[in-house]
Amino acid sequence: MLPNQDSGQICKILIIDDELTTRLILKKKLEDEQYQVQVANNGQEGIVIAQKFDPDLIICDWMMPLLNGLEVCQKIKADPQLDGTFFILLTGREEVSDRVTGLDSGADEFLCKPIDINELKARVRAGLRISRLNRQLKATNEKLNLVNKQLNVRNELLQSLSMTDAMTGLLNRRALDQSLPHLLAQVGKRDGYQIHYRYICIFMMDVDYFKRVNDNYGHKIGDYVLKFLAQRLQANVRPNSSVYRYGGEEIVCVTQGIHPKNVLDYGESLRKAIADYPFKVSADLQLAITISLGGAIASDAHAFTPHDLLHQADLALYQAKHDGRNCVRFSSQAELLIKTHAGSS
Repeated sequence: MLPNQDSGQICKILIIDDELTTRLILKKKLEDEQYQVQVANNGQEGIVIAQKFDPDLIICDWMMPLLNGLEVCQKIKADPQLDGTFFILLTGREEVSDRVTGLDSGADEFLCKPIDINELKARVRAGLRISRLNRQLKATNEKLNLVNKQLNVRNELLQSLSMTDAMTGLLNRRALDQSLPHLLAQVGKRDGYQIHYRYICIFMMDVDYFKRVNDNYGHKIGDYVLKFLAQRLQANVRPNSSVYRYGGEEIVCVTQGIHPKNVLDYGESLRKAIADYPFKVSADLQLAITISLGGAIASDAHAFTPHDLLHQADLALYQAKHDGRNCVRFSSQAELLIKTHAGSS
């Protein structure tokens, strides 16, 4: 393997110089070393060729019309495709301040004119080694970024799965336990900087006589009923509502921003969405399913912990079952709020 080759790949060099003689001499000497060489006679042409040629190393004259070497270097280093390309600046300037200016532009190395060919070859070999390492590092970083993205996607999927009930597709109790404290923290008067809701309504729902479904038709049909019920509820909830499978046949709906004067109608709409349309299990079997709902309301004047709010909704659900099922009942505090706002515009 030749010293200018890496795993069979011939190294590519771009020469940018407005002097024809310099271009021809450098091209000939570098091609003698088995490099693949292209040339450009000005900075603008050099940038266009670089973007297509993707060289491993660029040799560029400092003093050129249109774009000088510093400007070419800055544009090359600002290009994500070319930023790792080793850049050698040809210059007749020997002042330290000029070298500093060149380095600040992004140049990696300098060659003073008149050019010593042996020094040129040595600088090119060293520059190609660095360029190769830069490319390897860039490729490794890209692979690591890809792996990190894949891991993030996988973690998001696992997080989503851990928060989702596999059978119904609803959020699960763990998701409710994590989200409800944050939702309740948004209950309050608007302060002009953050969005707050004056009210949050929570419904605890339970499928009436669900044990009979399992006993009479089997758990497979029971699972179907829960899955279809979840879909129907999701299709009928208001904006700013989240629906969770709390456990067994119990489902919780949390709605932000709903006014107390509207909660009774909302609860009734959910009840009717289930009760008014039998569940068609098969061509020969339709089941009349109903739900009981217990509601509670958190407000800026009546704050609750998540546990207490759920407990209030659960007590209201118990009352709905006691009153014959297939109905909506509210906690005493929620009923008072509803009556206070009844008829308000």
